[in-house]
Amino acid sequence: MTNQRPPYNLNSVKLNPRERHFLQLACSELTYVQIADRMCVSPRTVDGYRETLFERFSVKSRVGLALWAVRTGLVTP
Repeated sequence: MTNQRPPYNLNSVKLNPRERHFLQLACSELTYVQIADRMCVSPRTVDGYRETLFERFSVKSRVGLALWAVRTGLVTP
């Protein structure tokens, strides 16, 4: 496995506070229902955050999203 740098400039990564909060929670062991409860939103809203970030960062799974977040330094392990 090569240690490739992500194709993103962190200064250009624009996350609103709710997306950033979702990303931090998505990198935990919480279920999406628990994340929705913590964020005081519906599970459908969490689905929207997830799909938006999957598309924005070209990942296909929660694991991919978590790996991307850690590699770019947006979330610390």
